[in-house]
Amino acid sequence: MRMIEEIAYDFDFTKPKVIATERLAVLENITAIIMLSEKALTVQSGKKYTTVVGEDFVIKEIGEGRLIIEGKVHRVEFL
Repeated sequence: MRMIEEIAYDFDFTKPKVIATERLAVLENITAIIMLSEKALTVQSGKKYTTVVGEDFVIKEIGEGRLIIEGKVHRVEFL
């Protein structure tokens, strides 16, 4: 990816962005929380949905367009 494309992607607030480790997930550019349980979280980002599946989820931080959850992350799905 060229530098200009990478910068444009970083500032595109219509696409979901996820940073995930085994125990933490940071979701950015979210517009709504659709579903939350101890085993899954689904959020909306524009016309797309992102689901994080795992165990023992706890919301650690919630802010404008950003959500941080802790727990055991198994997988991330983009719908």
